[in-house]
Order: sequence, then structure tokens, then C-alpha cells
Amino acid sequence: MDLTGCEGLFGSPLDIAQRIMKDIQKELDLWCSIGISENKFLSKMASERKKPLGITEIWKKDVPKKLWPLPIREMYGIGKQTEKKLVSLGINLIGDIAAYDLKLLRQFFWKYGHELKRLSNGEDASPVSDTPHHQSKSISRSTTLPEDTADLEFAKDMLFRLAEDVGTDARRQGLKGKTVTISIKYSDFQTITRQKSISPTYLTRDIYRTGSMLLDENWNSRRPVRLLGIGLSNFQESESSQISIFDIGSTPENDKEEKIEKTIDSLRARFGADKIKRAKTL
Repeated sequence: MDLTGCEGLFGSPLDIAQRIMKDIQKELDLWCSIGISENKFLSKMASERKKPLGITEIWKKDVPKKLWPLPIREMYGIGKQTEKKLVSLGINLIGDIAAYDLKLLRQFFWKYGHELKRLSNGEDASPVSDTPHHQSKSISRSTTLPEDTADLEFAKDMLFRLAEDVGTDARRQGLKGKTVTISIKYSDFQTITRQKSISPTYLTRDIYRTGSMLLDENWNSRRPVRLLGIGLSNFQESESSQISIFDIGSTPENDKEEKIEKTIDSLRARFGADKIKRAKTL
């Protein structure tokens, strides 16, 4: 993520990284490694230095000391075949790439030779963007429950919270899905998945209603549930969706719901997720 301008709100990049790491451990009980630098490549390289838990800073001035002594296989983006070819040229360390003649690199690797030279010197101008390079195949959320439950209403409450996250993400990406899937993991760790096709939507209301229906149909009060999940898939871009003549009667309601949900998204993005809540989650 690009932290430009965040210092006044959250402190130094190191302070922000420590906070992220602490929150991930507290909320998800997971370890993570974080890299800090002035570009994406060096940040990725730094994130590999202290695994599974640690924060590393690598700046361009640190490249000769921290990057060049590393074996080429540790350079982000170099696969097995590229490694073999580099070794055959007598290139074993990242520093060897940095010192190698650019014309020869281009001769052996074409345009990628210039990329190798640039990255080995810590240079990367690619922008940080929240726009996915590829359209998501699915958007899903799941959660391990605080304790195993056979309470259907409690399970539905949890499913609604997950459906809200899925809907928010789908609207942010402008993707309407035609398939809703739920997953149920029981206390014996057996997992089942069920899905249902619907009209293209990214509305939380539609995602939850469909998921709730599937949950009703597959609920077994004699089998406590450990984990619940819900997902949306089979996307079409919202801008290209067409309204069937049979859907015209319900369009005003859908338009109203879409305006409400997008307004909620906007308020949460501006003031925080906890600033506006649906009554069902209280």
C-alpha cells in the first residue's frame, strides 16, 4: 500500500507496519511479514527477509549491502528457468546482475534484460494501485465462530455480517454476480458447500437472502457448526448488465436499495466501518 500522506494520521511507516502486524495477530491470530521501502519491488523483497513474523526496511541506499549479496533465486520475479540461464552466464548473485553489461542482458533476455538490470539496482516505477489486474473470479468471506453453534439465528447473524463484506467488495469492483455459495464446516471438520443461481446482483440484501435460504435448506441442528462462509461468483460487469422485461416491475425497489447500499459504502469509507450499522447487526 502507498502510505504517502499517512504520517500525520498514523505515524511513521514503521509505526503503521507495527500497528498492522499487531491488528492482524489480534483479529485473525495470524503472523505476517511486512516490507517497507520507496517502491513496490524493494517492499516485496523486504517482506521476504523476516518470515513468518517481522518487519524489514530496504531503501535504495541499502541495495548494495542488503540486496546484492543475495542469491538470484531470492530476487522477486525470477523463476527456475531464468535462474538456470543466469547461472549459465556466471550470474549467481543479485549484485552480479547489477554489474552485468546491459547490452548482453538484452541480448540474452530481450526486454526482460532491461527489467532485470533495473530491479537489481532497486529501481521500480510501477504504481501502487487498488485496481485489480484481473477480474476476480469470486468474492467470498468466511469466519470461524467464537464457539461451535447449533443456533440457526445466530448463524444467520454471522452470515449477514459476511454478506455485507462480500457486497461491499463487489460494489467497489463494480461486479454483479449470478451465483451465491455458502460453506459450512461442522465441529467434526467436515465441510459442505451449496450454491444457487440468481439474477446478477451486488446488493447485500440479495446476497444475504440467497445465503440465508441455502442455510435454512441445509441446517442440521444436531451438528454444531464451527465455520461459516458466503461468496459471490459468476460475474458480469455491472455497467454491461441488461434489464429483462420481466424485471421491470422490481427495478425501482432495486434502484432504491442500490442507492442505500452505495451511500452506506460511502459513509463507511469516509468515517469508518463502525459509524453506520444495520439494525440486524446490533
